[in-house]
Amino acid sequence: MVAVTKHSSEAALNESEFETMLDAALSLHEPFDAECAFVLVAAGRLGMRAGEIAHIREDWVDWEREVINVPRYEPCDKGEDGGVCGYCVKAAEQACEYDEDLTMDEALDQRWNPKTSNSARAIPFDWDEDVKRYVEAFFQEFDRYESSRASVNRRVDRVLEEAGYPQNKTYPHALRATSATYLAYEGVSAIALQSMFGWQDLETARKYLRLSGGATQDALNDAFE
Repeated sequence: MVAVTKHSSEAALNESEFETMLDAALSLHEPFDAECAFVLVAAGRLGMRAGEIAHIREDWVDWEREVINVPRYEPCDKGEDGGVCGYCVKAAEQACEYDEDLTMDEALDQRWNPKTSNSARAIPFDWDEDVKRYVEAFFQEFDRYESSRASVNRRVDRVLEEAGYPQNKTYPHALRATSATYLAYEGVSAIALQSMFGWQDLETARKYLRLSGGATQDALNDAFE
């Protein structure tokens, strides 16, 4: 039997499931609890990609404006002896495959960078007091995310285990879909979603607005008051 791969939007958590995951993260030992909770919130409420979470530093955070600024470029020193990490090496290899004029050394010099040009963006975190608290709690313990890109998946898996959910319940990119679904349901516009998530295509944002059903539900409630 051939396994069917779910689209990330199909693996998005509902609000109750996400809150259960957060509660499970906070039940873990310190400071691992703050790290796991931050991974969940960064992906599942702020829509950050796993690679962005893995490379975040406190200097990305504008505490006065309360936004996380995902840069167009960040030198990667997360690998062995302060070199480029394995995730960025793979990204450099892929870049060389698509551009025959690009050398591996040149590709490595460009790492880390976000997925697309639109991915360099400002992500507000002041719109929810709980979200703000989790961001602050993480940076009270750490000045950056110290572990690897693969560890982002492991943190999610550990919280799933603690919450009593199966390991295939969700994953980092599905948490990003969780955020998009949640914000679409709350009435965030397509243009605002596109900006926050760094999507190149506005239709991606519109898809989440359709999937959320929020506009339809509001229209029905207004019609049948």
